[in-house]
Amino acid sequence: MFSIMLAIILGCCTWLLLGDKFPLSEAQKWPALNNIVCYAAIILVPVYLFIFFTF
Repeated sequence: MFSIMLAIILGCCTWLLLGDKFPLSEAQKWPALNNIVCYAAIILVPVYLFIFFTF
C-alpha cells in the first residue's frame, strides 16, 4: 500500500516537472490525469522493488 501511495505522489511530482508528454508521437496530448496515471505506473515498479529488496 505504501509503495502505491509513494508512486502516486512521485507520479504527480514527475508530471509537474515534465508536463503532458503522452502519447509521445501525437500532436494532441492526453488529459493531465491520464499522464499522472502513466507516470505513476512507470514509477510503481522501481519503487515496489526498492521497498521489497530493502526491507
